Amino acid sequence: MKRLCYCLISGLIVAALFLAAPVSAAPPDQGQTQGANTHTVQRGENLYRIALRYGMTVNAIVAANGLTNSNRIYVGQRLVISGGTSSAGATDRPTTTGGTYVVRRGDTLSGIAQRFGATVTGLARLNSIANPSIIYTGQVLRLSGTAPVPSGGGKRIVINLSEQHLYAYEGGRLVYSFVVSSGIAPYYTRTGEFSVLSKIPKAYGSAWSIWMPHWLGIYWAGSVQNGIHALPISASGQTLRAGYLGRPISYGCIVLGTYEAQLLYDWAYVGTPVSIRY
Repeated sequence: MKRLCYCLISGLIVAALFLAAPVSAAPPDQGQTQGANTHTVQRGENLYRIALRYGMTVNAIVAANGLTNSNRIYVGQRLVISGGTSSAGATDRPTTTGGTYVVRRGDTLSGIAQRFGATVTGLARLNSIANPSIIYTGQVLRLSGTAPVPSGGGKRIVINLSEQHLYAYEGGRLVYSFVVSSGIAPYYTRTGEFSVLSKIPKAYGSAWSIWMPHWLGIYWAGSVQNGIHALPISASGQTLRAGYLGRPISYGCIVLGTYEAQLLYDWAYVGTPVSIRY
């Protein structure tokens, strides 16, 4: 397997995501529940960890609580856990509802397919999974139905490497215009026509011990994936490369400012066309 560099996600990303809490995060059993439908945030917790505990997704908690930033919660904050369970061990049991399945620690797509009498190809297509080897704990998978057709209203992302700039269009209208940084020599960002393959709230680069918030995977380079993401964060919580946007700084990915990356992440869908050119 090729070495995972600064902004590349390898097949090990699934295992890395299981450790998505910061180094200082409290163990799951230190969270307190207030009744069956609320959770009080404890020191060191993040939304990913809380979602993992209750068998939910980060997006579901964000929506249930009207949060504007999934990275900003505070100690003592009471969160509504809609449709979750107050048992700290709930994520150790299979969670299915309404023809869906919540991915647990250690799950593989092939194992889930075998359990429910499906095929890996069918589940991947039904859930818009570009690489069947990559699923993550807390992900909600559809088990039946027709593969969805993205209704993006003509959304597309254009990245101009010579300008170090990203443009996001919807229905021919320019929605966002952001300064970016692409890959340095010899890890140049690949040009071509791609699409968003995956969305991960906070991806992990194990080779460099860094987090890559608001990850949008865009193409595979052998066994690793390049994508669009926010300024990386070190294991100590320091935001890296903040003063270098506008010039090549990455190992193949497209790097955005933290705020801009979140806007793009929330706006784009899996399947959004991405054009990278000079």
